[in-house]
Amino acid sequence: MSSDENNEDDQKRAVRVTGDRILCTPPDDSDRRSKGGIVIPATAKTADRRGLWGEVTEVGPLVRTIEPGDKVLFLPDAAIEVDVRGDVFLIVREREVHAIASGERTAGSTGLYL
Repeated sequence: MSSDENNEDDQKRAVRVTGDRILCTPPDDSDRRSKGGIVIPATAKTADRRGLWGEVTEVGPLVRTIEPGDKVLFLPDAAIEVDVRGDVFLIVREREVHAIASGERTAGSTGLYL
C-alpha cells in the first residue's frame, strides 16, 4: 500500500444520510445493564416494546416532516447502530418514527411536552 492510500484512509469524510433515513444520537440511558452487569445495547431485541427518544442530527433528502434538532420516538429494533469515529449514532427510517417532539408548536399537536 502506498503512502497516498494511507493518507486517504486517514482523511475525514463527510457523512450524508440518504433517502428517507434519519441520523440521531441515542439517549444517554439507551444502554441498560442486566442484573448480572452485562450491558444491553439500545438496539438489542427485548420482550418489552419500550420506545427510545433520539435527537435528530441529520436527515436524508426524502425526509418530509422531521428536522435536525427534533426528538423522535422509535422502537429499538427499527434502528441501525453505527460508529462514526468513536461516536455512536442510530439510523432510522422516517416511517419507523412514531412521534416527533420539536421546539415549535404545530397544528394538530397534542399539547404534551417533553
